[in-house]
Amino acid sequence: MPWPKIVAIVPASGKGTRFGGAKAEARIADQTFAERIETTLRGAGITQIHIARDLDTPDMLATLRQVIAGIKPNQAEGYLIWPVDHPLVQPSTVVALCEAWSASPDAVFRPVYQGKSGHPVLVPAWVDLGQDDMGQGLAGIIGSQVCTVVDLPVDDPGILRNINQPSELEE
Repeated sequence: MPWPKIVAIVPASGKGTRFGGAKAEARIADQTFAERIETTLRGAGITQIHIARDLDTPDMLATLRQVIAGIKPNQAEGYLIWPVDHPLVQPSTVVALCEAWSASPDAVFRPVYQGKSGHPVLVPAWVDLGQDDMGQGLAGIIGSQVCTVVDLPVDDPGILRNINQPSELEE
């Protein structure tokens, strides 16, 4: 099922210092992290995809704000925020998040595997990401607004795989 009002944003502007290069260009088998995420998103029915690379922003929240500023009003009802260093998420997880969100579009949905929350996170577009985060990033903004946060159980360990070192690809 396509999800035309969900816009995927993949923050990928980091320098990848710990990784040894830009993570968006790191490879798993025959695809870069960015290509793998895009393939997963398209397979799950997401057609609006913004891979946010080469932006001169100090952090992920600033990257999100810059991307969202370029999205036309009424183009999005929800933002699927997927950091590029989580390339192992399964399409079924994206579909589950989108289905849950479509039934309750005013809630924030985050996937949970074995009691631990991970990425990507689906946030309603009405959440004001421009407000002061009080030094706590996206979680601080969501926590300060009247948002229901729903932990969605998934059978996908990829939601927890934050790859920061090339050696973590071998695990």
